[in-house]
Amino acid sequence: MNRFTIHNITNKSLPLSGVGKGLVLLCLLLVSYPTFAKEKKEKKPKLEKLSTLLKNAKTAIKEQKDQDAARKALLEALSRPDLKTKQKADIYFTTALLDESLNSVENQKAYLKQPYDTAKFFNKLCDMFGQLRLCDSTDLIPDAKGRVHARFQQKTQDLRLKHRRNIYGGGKFYLAKKDYATAYTYFDLYCTYKGKRTKNKGKEEADEFFPHSALWATLSAFEVDNFPGTIKHADAAIFYADSATAAILQEYKVRSFAKLNNDSAWVASLKQGVLDYPEHDYFFVQLADWYHGQRNFAEEEHLADTLIAITGGKAIHYYAKSKCYLSEEKYEACIACSDSTIALQEDFADAYYNKGIAYLNMAVISHELSEKDVKSPQYAIDKQKTQELYRKARPCMEMVRRLQPEKQDRWASPLYRIYLNLNLGDEFVEIDRLLNTRPSK
Repeated sequence: MNRFTIHNITNKSLPLSGVGKGLVLLCLLLVSYPTFAKEKKEKKPKLEKLSTLLKNAKTAIKEQKDQDAARKALLEALSRPDLKTKQKADIYFTTALLDESLNSVENQKAYLKQPYDTAKFFNKLCDMFGQLRLCDSTDLIPDAKGRVHARFQQKTQDLRLKHRRNIYGGGKFYLAKKDYATAYTYFDLYCTYKGKRTKNKGKEEADEFFPHSALWATLSAFEVDNFPGTIKHADAAIFYADSATAAILQEYKVRSFAKLNNDSAWVASLKQGVLDYPEHDYFFVQLADWYHGQRNFAEEEHLADTLIAITGGKAIHYYAKSKCYLSEEKYEACIACSDSTIALQEDFADAYYNKGIAYLNMAVISHELSEKDVKSPQYAIDKQKTQELYRKARPCMEMVRRLQPEKQDRWASPLYRIYLNLNLGDEFVEIDRLLNTRPSK
């Protein structure tokens, strides 16, 4: 009986017998066989013709069922590489009609007093507007010769106008829910697609909802830090608003430009705010501070004088001038404007501070220019003059301390110098103790 014996294979080459060679060849054929086998190709599902998809969509709209499936199929067809521009526009417009159909389903439920989805009712209209926008942008793409053949422009316009009132309603719906981001989307749509005003007896009728939409679009956008959205409709909202509301809207516009780091628009909006709403102090304060930071004291003073002429003068206007004069080392003028500020607002701490610092600086200058020879008759005169300036500075800085006790860094050091030069022992000891017991930063 023949038996096959499996030998251990070493690194040494062993001679193969005829039978061995046959076995090796058979093994090689068995191992290699799959590489020669043809792999079965997976059959790709046959794509439905676009005309079929469009027909299905129209059927879904007519029968008011399966709209979501028809919509999904159309949108998936947009990825086909051989699709032409006009076909894409057709898809977008038909999808918009499907969204309108879905909206009408909820509308019909409401009419029949059946339970309906209010959010879906409005959201489908929002989706419809989105598809119409895509339809318009695609429809206006020029052909190879640069020609535009718009086929849907009037249709999209008519469809928007048909449902524009409900878009306004959607904005109010989400505004009531304090969903400001979504509310802005609806009011923005209403304002963006104005359409033509209707005529009544030869006269154009105003759009009664546009002023409210522009206002709520601006406020909703600002509420959610949508600064481009705030700016977009702010001017329209301001145009229709009363003066008090318009001033606030202009302020929101300024703040939005600041958040967007648009310095030129920020400054321009501030200047406009100062001119249009001189009683709204925000614009003056911001612009005056900006001029001061630029060390453009002449413009800051001119701004203050302009507002004083318009409003009759407010404490904040005279304070701005005192601040300029202090920076320009015009101490007498600084003191005069500080007094005008305090006359209008007796608790204006910064005005007392400017006045006190002006007197202190004048005292330092007086001391530097005074006679140093104690034997000279002029010595006593100059010393008395310097002392008088310190005495005038004292009530100013003490008032700052009274009004702003927590701001020790403002008044402690000036009072230390005043009490030292006036030889006020008890006061000096008290302020020296305060300075030496301050917690280290």
